[in-house]
Amino acid sequence: MTRFAKRLSLASVLLLCGVANAFEVDALHSGMSFQEARSVIERFSYSKVEIKENYIGAWDILATGTNRSIYLNFCKGRLVQVQKHLQPRFDYFVRLVDEKRKQLGHPTDAWSEPTDVTSAVESNAIRFLWRDKNDYIVVSYIQFPSNNQLDISHRIKNECWQVP
Repeated sequence: MTRFAKRLSLASVLLLCGVANAFEVDALHSGMSFQEARSVIERFSYSKVEIKENYIGAWDILATGTNRSIYLNFCKGRLVQVQKHLQPRFDYFVRLVDEKRKQLGHPTDAWSEPTDVTSAVESNAIRFLWRDKNDYIVVSYIQFPSNNQLDISHRIKNECWQVP
């Protein structure tokens, strides 16, 4: 194998490693341009879409009474975070955490957030965090007095804001 072929092979491996660290959620992937992401969101036919400089939020209430929503954040015109709300059932939360554990191993961190007595909003939350090189995946289940919320957030390191 020539020196050039070895370098090309090494460059290919490094490039593939970079792609492996990217997230993909509902045809949205990290690094996607703002316009590409906006086009994908429009294809999903959300009833309400909010577009700001580095943000796209989309949501609607389905005929079943459940809320469907997704929120995208951008850094320098590139997608760096997707937060998707799922049907807020605790059994779905357990299955999602188990699926991520099988896919990514044990979580990097897990924590609960009981209601703060000084807060005007009563809520209890449990969250699991996985880190995979530059990717951060957080699965959250939040319980409010009148409803619950289940979401998954995918983030990558970026230059615009720090990921804890």
